[in-house]
Amino acid sequence: MKLELLPEPELEFGAGKHVDIRFGIKSYGPVTFEVDTSPKEIQVGFVGTSKTIQGVKDWMKDTALGVPAKASKKPNFFPAFPGFGKASCFQCGWLTAERLERAIPTRDINRVITNTSKADGVRQAVELFVTECRYLTEIATVDVIICAPPVELLNHLDPTLITEAEGETREEQPKEDDDTQEEPIQLDMHDMLKARCLSLRKPIQFIRPATYDDALKEVSGTGRRRHLQDPATRAWNFYTALYYKAGGTPWRLRRHVSDFETCFVGVSFYRSLDQQIVSTSVAQVFNERGEGMILRGGDAEVSKEDRQAHLSEPDMKALLLRSLTEFDREHRHPPARVVVHKSSGFNTAELTGCNAAIDELRIKGRDLLVIRESSLRLFRTGQYPPLRGTFLELDSRRSLLYTRGSTPFYQMYPGMYVPRALEIEAVDTETPARTLAQEILALTKMNWNNTQFDSALPITLRAARQVGGILKYASKEAEITASYSYYM
Repeated sequence: MKLELLPEPELEFGAGKHVDIRFGIKSYGPVTFEVDTSPKEIQVGFVGTSKTIQGVKDWMKDTALGVPAKASKKPNFFPAFPGFGKASCFQCGWLTAERLERAIPTRDINRVITNTSKADGVRQAVELFVTECRYLTEIATVDVIICAPPVELLNHLDPTLITEAEGETREEQPKEDDDTQEEPIQLDMHDMLKARCLSLRKPIQFIRPATYDDALKEVSGTGRRRHLQDPATRAWNFYTALYYKAGGTPWRLRRHVSDFETCFVGVSFYRSLDQQIVSTSVAQVFNERGEGMILRGGDAEVSKEDRQAHLSEPDMKALLLRSLTEFDREHRHPPARVVVHKSSGFNTAELTGCNAAIDELRIKGRDLLVIRESSLRLFRTGQYPPLRGTFLELDSRRSLLYTRGSTPFYQMYPGMYVPRALEIEAVDTETPARTLAQEILALTKMNWNNTQFDSALPITLRAARQVGGILKYASKEAEITASYSYYM
């Protein structure tokens, strides 16, 4: 066994590099390219009630001027938000107009609250918002649509069943790929709304009431209030996501000139809404502009041997060929190396299918990995968890990596729960285990919804799971968009 601490990966910004997202953007600005397509002014549409639309607009106008840092002895974890405008570090502002605002009558919201069950309420509420979003895309030019449901509606629908919104990032706990287990049907307004709006070809930003008004408290099904981040952090997360959804690239991974150009593919599984079908979701190629390509794979079968979902050899081959074809279309050449992150084990058919696709395209480098939560834990002397980046090579096939933990840059452990390490299983690899772990650590920093850089999962698997949660609300025949910005 070999234990070491991996260095915190640096990210690239407009004019420099930094380990932290917020300090990087503030100091160097977002990434720019030779052909600069960064947004300079974002046309924002709004859908909600008259009250929620006004509340979000007032909050955006105030926070665009900047938000002071939370009083704390940990200034690196609670930096001030510098503002959002053409003179800010983002070099981008936002605007709206009356024709870009679609107010849902309060009586329609009240009808959902008083006359429906939670499941029917989700369906009816989504229909109200989709109707107005569609109208905006048909009659106006809009870059991003902000959906602002009122607190009364969310409390009726039970916020414990609604996916976390931008600006309110919950604790991310890695887990084994149990998304294929049968569960009671629970409808999620956030995910259903995203699925229904995919055909509109405009990104949706779902904002919770407490994000823009501390007086509006959401309660969970257990009666406990939802935990909120400090005001500056909420502004950082909201505006960074808005900038990305409008076509900007806030940051990107650093790549040494000697590194092989790599295609990263994340494969996960999800059950259909009726629980009858297990399907595949894939997040592929977070390229130099930070753009993730989303693919929908074939149906999977749950094995009686390991009780995990698996694809047939032809389906796995077809899935990887599609991923690599998308890479080729984007970069105009195939990658030199392919890395597959899978959330459940590879069986013989899947392994054969992956290698067949890679061989067919004559790609030399390949690394096929399984990434899941480990049952093993490490302990430090004292009260604090292991450091983020702690890497333990158990044997030639298995290693542990702490992607969450005590973080030197923050001078604290920024989590609420005891962190658990990721177990990395090298199924078919050519790259040293340490290098593979360093890549995974860097990919945890590519979550555009969260400017706190210590996410638990690499974006390959995080996005694949997130996409699966949304695609289960889309029919098999429905056309889906490939851009990750529509799912986050």
